[in-house]
Amino acid sequence: MARPRGFNSEEVAEALMNAFWLRGYGHTSLPDLVSATGLLRGSLYAAFGDKEGMFAVAIEGYMAHLRSELASDAKGIEGIREMLDAVVRITADDPDRRGCLLINAIPETAFVGSANAEAVNAGLQEMHRRVRKRLVEAQAASPETPDLDDLVAMVFASSVSIRVLGRAGQPRVLLQQVADGAVTSLMQAFHPEH
Repeated sequence: MARPRGFNSEEVAEALMNAFWLRGYGHTSLPDLVSATGLLRGSLYAAFGDKEGMFAVAIEGYMAHLRSELASDAKGIEGIREMLDAVVRITADDPDRRGCLLINAIPETAFVGSANAEAVNAGLQEMHRRVRKRLVEAQAASPETPDLDDLVAMVFASSVSIRVLGRAGQPRVLLQQVADGAVTSLMQAFHPEH
């Protein structure tokens, strides 16, 4: 699609992401998107097709943002610790306490179009795979063989809980306790002698 003159795609994508992240798909109006991006309605439609196209850009931007925030070379349980600590940090340090764009979109998946609903689920599955990868590393370094499915589910649920509780305005100390509790449970599963 042709981009309007003066169009900075990264800035516009970030503005779309932030608008949808703050208000959700259903509560973000076209005037909100015009205001957030500084583009006229016609320019937005020319660039992205429709609101679903704009939301698709927001999801892509959010996933890139999340990957950057969670980037770490740490492996195994230390990798999980760093990941959960990062989730606490990005949740608690957000002045608007927006939570997670993907989790926030779950109740709206019937309205965001099938491609966007699939993108939301793909993003959640990517985070799930990230957790599993770290736990496979932990299992390789441990004599124990705990049920990885249960542990992956526990860590994934902890990260979701941190985001949801953070959006509800719960204190950082509680969010950190959720993260620390998950790591403690992992240590007990992989190193029960400690």
